[in-house]
Amino acid sequence: MLSHAEIDAANEYGEALRVAVHERELPANDRVRAAAGCLAIAQDIHHAIVKLIESQLYAGAFALVRVAFEAYVRGEWLSLCAKSNQVRRFLKGAEPPRMDLMLEDLEKQPAFAEQVLSQIKRRTWKAMCGYTHVGGLHVQRWVTSGGIEPNYSAGEVRQALRFADIIVALSVVGTLGLANAESAAAMVLDRYKARMGAT
Repeated sequence: MLSHAEIDAANEYGEALRVAVHERELPANDRVRAAAGCLAIAQDIHHAIVKLIESQLYAGAFALVRVAFEAYVRGEWLSLCAKSNQVRRFLKGAEPPRMDLMLEDLEKQPAFAEQVLSQIKRRTWKAMCGYTHVGGLHVQRWVTSGGIEPNYSAGEVRQALRFADIIVALSVVGTLGLANAESAAAMVLDRYKARMGAT
């Protein structure tokens, strides 16, 4: 469905972002471990989404888009907003607050004051949930006049990949922020802008 060139570009982008954080030293404390763990998982999910698309396993790729978004938001919330006892409880397996509450906390921070993440959630959350939890929206992509088979459009696949590309860039920038590597974060943002201009 996507061309070999598109898949190669997605793989190259993911690898460039992996290299940007590879072997970066991070402060050794619970807050950083919790936040960086979430952000690393978001990056790993991007890789999985690309590989699933490459293998034409679109249901799995679409299901992971929400998971990537949640991993990113949780990572930033743990980094910037969570109280120390919330971080400790999270690392012991407790659930963080609901997404709306995390976004509310996060968007009190100057870097998130424009409330872009809340806007993304408002526009896409229902669809993301439908794909992750196999709702009617997702099943529609499998029911065709000829039977039960995947029926995603190339445009839909590109849109899911583009969203994952955004989340992975933000996750890598978040990790680099934890490492106090501002110049590397600026290079990642430049790479992201080039990627968005090319897609």
